[in-house]
Amino acid sequence: MIQWFYRDLGLKLIALFLAVGLWYYAVGEEGIEVTRSVPLEIELKNEQMSILKKSVEAVQVTFLAPRAVLSELTVAELKAKHTIGQDVKTAGDYSFRVEAGAIELPDPQIRVVGIDPEVVHVTLDELIVQKLKIQPNLVGDPAFGYTVDQGEIQLNPNAILIGGPKGQLEQLDAVQTEPIDLVGRIRSFRRTVTLDLPPNVKPMSEAMIDVYIPIREELGEKTFENIPVKVMRTPDGPERLTIEPSSISFALKGSVAQLERLIPEKILAYVDVSELPAGEHRSPVKLFLPEGVNLKDEAPGVTIQIRKG
Repeated sequence: MIQWFYRDLGLKLIALFLAVGLWYYAVGEEGIEVTRSVPLEIELKNEQMSILKKSVEAVQVTFLAPRAVLSELTVAELKAKHTIGQDVKTAGDYSFRVEAGAIELPDPQIRVVGIDPEVVHVTLDELIVQKLKIQPNLVGDPAFGYTVDQGEIQLNPNAILIGGPKGQLEQLDAVQTEPIDLVGRIRSFRRTVTLDLPPNVKPMSEAMIDVYIPIREELGEKTFENIPVKVMRTPDGPERLTIEPSSISFALKGSVAQLERLIPEKILAYVDVSELPAGEHRSPVKLFLPEGVNLKDEAPGVTIQIRKG
């Protein structure tokens, strides 16, 4: 038995190596199916027509490829193309079959074995040009206490010629810019932005829009109640006096941010009695306020009784 094993050992080893090599070759050439989503591009030869909608944006394509070229299929930028000829001249529904030849393949060893869906439906419409106003697409809010002065927003240009399907453009009153971020803003600013257009719609000229966004301090009102009235007098001024009422309430107007920071303990309300003689007096209360903050109405008054020492 052992003698048989060693008989023609060299030929047997060669045969073994050939068998293993053939097996690896066969495995390498084995066809493997791979399915990928392939974008569908549709070209219209009739320049007076436009695509209003289509049933799919991409087709699912199943490929059969040898293992050795699978990497090419993985990294390739695949796409399917279909051309609608000049003979299609009226608006309406149009259908076509996606053929294997419409798929651009990165290697001739790769075959298309399945396409889903096989039939694509599109709706064609007359291509028109329409002038539409431009609106800024403002996203978020400025910092607390600040607001956008809507009446002072500037756009250059403020309108643009847009081309697209008639049925689609007739539903538009305006087009928007790309989003403009307002979050945390406290100052006015300028931006050059593009348009954010719906599918199948395109500008007929350069679509770069210069936008000026004015940011202003937001104005508001705030009521303060029971603020004590203090007395200002000279060292030799009257000591025996009464004030009625001894505290007052009032509304202030100004920047919302300033009003929010203003607390009652920081407000100085006072009357100056240093030059008043004995007797009863009616005097408006004076307020020491931050710059930009003012009384909403007239200053409240108090009655001062000064008695002789």
